Amino acid sequence: MVAKIYSTNYWENPLFNGLGRDEINEVLQKFHGLIKHFPKSDYIYLAGDCVESLCVVLDGTVQMIKEDIWGEKSIIANLGAGSVFAENFLGRLGDRSVVSYFVASDSEVLMLPLGRMLSDNSNSEASRRLMCNIVSVLADNNTRLIEKTEILCKKTLRGKILAYFEQEARYSGSRKFTIPFNRTDLANYLDADRSALTRELTRMRDDGLIDFEKNTFELFIDEHGEKIK
Repeated sequence: MVAKIYSTNYWENPLFNGLGRDEINEVLQKFHGLIKHFPKSDYIYLAGDCVESLCVVLDGTVQMIKEDIWGEKSIIANLGAGSVFAENFLGRLGDRSVVSYFVASDSEVLMLPLGRMLSDNSNSEASRRLMCNIVSVLADNNTRLIEKTEILCKKTLRGKILAYFEQEARYSGSRKFTIPFNRTDLANYLDADRSALTRELTRMRDDGLIDFEKNTFELFIDEHGEKIK
């Protein structure tokens, strides 16, 4: 069945920026958009799969991951509601994914077939706006990947943690913020050992750099790395 977006905040999704409800439904009809439910621990795409659809997370959490031959998982990106992924395959039909998309919690995903988007010759205003938005989403996602690279370039585990927390504080607009990871996933995101991560977080709290309660953290350093507490 062709999907329709009825959520009261659908216009907040960057993919549909500047489109009204009727225009969104026009696009979904034209490109045969489908909403699919994926249970926790399922995979939307595995590394090696041909990616056939542009995907929008409507509800839940999807992780872009890389797994080695021993099954060790590294989280490249955490994709919550509103996130768009697989947009980089638009124009590259038949390419195989080098990453997997893992369902971290029960999720609903809007899937727009890439082939239909590429073959659209209608040149309608809604279609043009959608393609412009895809370019913008691609740029934003590339920025996030660059920021992830900046984190991993830090030489110490403490440096990686602080770099990640500084980014999260900036995006939340507050030195107190909640991250989307448990300790295991945070370790996978930072390419660190879980036990070493737990020890380092405790040391950082003892040193007065941070405080935390479960997944909520408060950062006590300024933009120059100086303690403010």
